[in-house]
Amino acid sequence: MHKPRFLPLAAAALLTFATAGAIAQTTPAVTDSVRVTIGTLYHVTAEEAATLDRPYQLSNGQVFVVRQQDHQFFGQLAQRANGPARHEVELHPSGPGTFVTKKGASLAFSNAGERVVIDDAQTLPGLRISDDMRTADSADGGTHIRLVSR
Repeated sequence: MHKPRFLPLAAAALLTFATAGAIAQTTPAVTDSVRVTIGTLYHVTAEEAATLDRPYQLSNGQVFVVRQQDHQFFGQLAQRANGPARHEVELHPSGPGTFVTKKGASLAFSNAGERVVIDDAQTLPGLRISDDMRTADSADGGTHIRLVSR
C-alpha cells in the first residue's frame, strides 16, 4: 500500500516557518539612534547644596557661578561673579560632590565646596580659551579642556 508523503513534508515546512517567525519576533529592530539613560540620580543633601551655591574663580580667568533653584542646580561661565546670567546649563548630580551636564562636562567639587575641577569644559557655553588651551589636543584627536578653581 502506498502512503502519501505529503503530510510529513507539510508539517516540516510549517515548523520551519513557525521557527523563523518566532526568531523574527524576538530579534530587536536595528535603528539609527542610541538611547542613553542615566541611572538613579544622586540626591544632594541640604548641607552639601549649601556648600556649592557660590562663584568659583577658574584657571582661565572666568568665574563659574553655581546656583540652586528648588532641587535643581545650574551653572554658568561669566567674566565676573556678579555678571549677567546668560548661558546657564543644568547640573545633574551623579554622586557626592560630582555633577554632569547634558553635553558631557563633568564637575567635581572638593574641600567642602571650596574647589571645583571641570573636565570637558569645552562643552560649556561662553567658555573663553587662550591659545595654549586651543592646542591641548588629547591622544584621541579631540580637545579636552580642564578648568580648576583657584
